[in-house]
Amino acid sequence: MMLGLALTAALPSAALASRVRPAPLEVLDTYLANPVPDSRAQVEGQPLRLRRVHDWQFDPAAVAVETEEGQRLGYLPPRQAEVLSRLLDHGARTSARVTAPGRIQVLLHL
Repeated sequence: MMLGLALTAALPSAALASRVRPAPLEVLDTYLANPVPDSRAQVEGQPLRLRRVHDWQFDPAAVAVETEEGQRLGYLPPRQAEVLSRLLDHGARTSARVTAPGRIQVLLHL
């Protein structure tokens, strides 16, 4: 038993932390606002990325929804983007995926 404790103490803390990293937390199940008309078809399960947009004149807290290749599909609704934009501004890691055409699930990685 003591040997197990000694080995655990010898492992780097980063190695231990990577083993207990929690699963992403779903923070939003929302729709795509202001969709781009010529965006490619969205497929259920398609991974998306969220990008903070600081200079969009219609919403100072705008969060763009893009494909992994960087093609903009639209934006998060303003009321939901207001909270998420603050998290993104402070370095929060997020991901998103299509749950149905025009619908997205936003995950927060803790």
